Amino acid sequence: MVRKAVIVTAILALTQCSPKPAEAPAPAAPKPVDFSYDIALHVKPEALAKAQTLTVSAKYYGLPVPETMHLANAGGAIEFNTDTVEVAAHDQTVHMTGDGMPKDRVKDINTGSPLVQITVKDTAGRVQCSVFQDYVKTAQAKPVAIYCGPA
Repeated sequence: MVRKAVIVTAILALTQCSPKPAEAPAPAAPKPVDFSYDIALHVKPEALAKAQTLTVSAKYYGLPVPETMHLANAGGAIEFNTDTVEVAAHDQTVHMTGDGMPKDRVKDINTGSPLVQITVKDTAGRVQCSVFQDYVKTAQAKPVAIYCGPA
């Protein structure tokens, strides 16, 4: 019995000498929300003759979570702001800041991932361009190709 008491005491003493488990690392600071992306604008020479400038519009929207269904339009989406940039009508990369998507409203849409519809037009309607409509994260993966030609 004395021997068992000595063994138990020795084990308890050794456990006191054991290193303490590592503390969990501090949680990483949240990554800042960034909705910026680039557009690869391609303008055919025939369209260059018809317009000097083009208007790039990026309209942001998202599908609501159950708590924000009352904010949805008739099509079932919550609409946010539109970023608009005037550019010269020639091949170029156009940087979009994504500022039209309010960062504090991401919680109002499912998956926390906003959608964007990008349109490019000239004021006289003489140039016709392709349209991009997808998630912002898809636009961030690689420059969005927009092709413009004469209307």
